[in-house]
Amino acid sequence: MSKIAERTGIIWTPDDPLDLLSVDVDGNCSESEFQGMLAINQAGRDWLTGKIDIVEYLDKLEHYGIPNPFEIVDEFAEHVDFVISHAK
Repeated sequence: MSKIAERTGIIWTPDDPLDLLSVDVDGNCSESEFQGMLAINQAGRDWLTGKIDIVEYLDKLEHYGIPNPFEIVDEFAEHVDFVISHAK
C-alpha cells in the first residue's frame, strides 16, 4: 500500500493528479506564503505537463521551503504505481 493510501485509508484517485502534489495555506498566511503556495502549485502543474523537468521542480520546492522534496515526489510516484497496479 502507498503511504498516501495508508495515511488516508483510501486508494485515492483524484480527478486532477495535481491534487496529490498541491499545497495550501491558511487564511492567516502572509502575502509571501500565499505567493509561495501559488508558485509551488504552478511548478507541480508544470512538472506534470512536461514544461519543467523533475530537477527544476525539486529545486522550486526547495526554494520555497518545502522540507525533503524528494519524499513528496516519492510518495506521489509510489501512490500512482499503487493505483495503477490495483486498477482492474
